[in-house]
Amino acid sequence: MEKKEITEEMGLQKEWYERAKSMRPEDFPEFFREMTEDYIHDYGTVCHAMAAVGLAAMFAFNNSEGARGGITGFQAGCVMWEVIRHMNYENNKCGLRLLDMDNLLYPQYEYKFHSIDSDTWKAVQKEAKNRISESKAALEKYLNDIKQYFLDLEKFKVDVKAFEAEHPEYPKYEDDPKFYEHLECGTAEEWDREKEKEESGFLFAPRKPHDDVAHPSVVAHWESIVNGKVPFGLRIED
Repeated sequence: MEKKEITEEMGLQKEWYERAKSMRPEDFPEFFREMTEDYIHDYGTVCHAMAAVGLAAMFAFNNSEGARGGITGFQAGCVMWEVIRHMNYENNKCGLRLLDMDNLLYPQYEYKFHSIDSDTWKAVQKEAKNRISESKAALEKYLNDIKQYFLDLEKFKVDVKAFEAEHPEYPKYEDDPKFYEHLECGTAEEWDREKEKEESGFLFAPRKPHDDVAHPSVVAHWESIVNGKVPFGLRIED
């Protein structure tokens, strides 16, 4: 079967989500196959397809015998947070909050937009302290790494002369230094060329170390938190 090229503007995802909500276990494999084999996705539709497949899998499970008659609304909320945490926030230390902007229409929900609870505040202070320590360690490491980098670079500038003599097909380092740098990001074709260079024994310039040190203004913000200043005008309310 020939794949159909689709775009987000076609709106097929609306039907996918509706089908996902009524998915039965026996129907899920065909739905998965359709999403992965029947379409040529664009940047947007591949996201909708993945989300629809994920929802379909959860609804299929909920409609199975193993779900013991289906989960409650509270349990569904737990599932949602597990998906969010494991999909995008595995390194979160201080907790997460989902704000429903519809609640701006109701005065009793003011606290949701102006306050955090004491447990969250304690977690934020603890994490701020940890990040100050991590930034100090990162600075020490970076200073050592950058010192070694410049030593390695000077050695490379000597070694590359001999390499250029053996490989006249390549541009000289002084004319095109970027040609000798490791690829950091690129197209599939550029990565293929990078792999070919690596396999041929190409002489790459040393990698410049990455600076993981936090900006001074961020460190100052962390220090203010550790010292007891609640950020952004928030109140502590339980």
